[in-house]
Amino acid sequence: MLVIVDMQKRILDEKDENFVAGANTIIPKIQQRLKKARASDELILFTRDIPIEHKNESEELERLQIVEDLTPLPEEYVFKKNYYALPPESLIRVRGLIEERKEEKSRIEVVGVELSLCVLANTLALQGALPEANFYVDSELVASNQLHEATLNLMRSFNIEIE
Repeated sequence: MLVIVDMQKRILDEKDENFVAGANTIIPKIQQRLKKARASDELILFTRDIPIEHKNESEELERLQIVEDLTPLPEEYVFKKNYYALPPESLIRVRGLIEERKEEKSRIEVVGVELSLCVLANTLALQGALPEANFYVDSELVASNQLHEATLNLMRSFNIEIE
């Protein structure tokens, strides 16, 4: 299973408070990983952060959309969240999707931004919902503005494989 965290247009806008330096360099790499996942019929999940201050506004704001190079296909899942990690009802749904596809339980790869916040929070939330799964992060497929190496080391202490 592949989980793509918060790869939204606003991370590329230097004027946006959610700009992530280096995010533009991981997009082609994530795009390649996404193509591989699609070719092998992996379960693919996207998270889409709709900040709590925008929850009453249109979620269709251009800057809140997933970048074009990673546009989800109709059969892929997009989970909206209003904070760092997926809410409990989404985690329950993800667990149900995994149980339908037993082969997906063995390995879950998480990619995206912001490593020290949303990638970390979603990986730990998913790990709590799916304790029997093995989690994996490729350090070439994540970006962050701060604490990059420290976050990777922290993830290792939670038995998340880092490459």
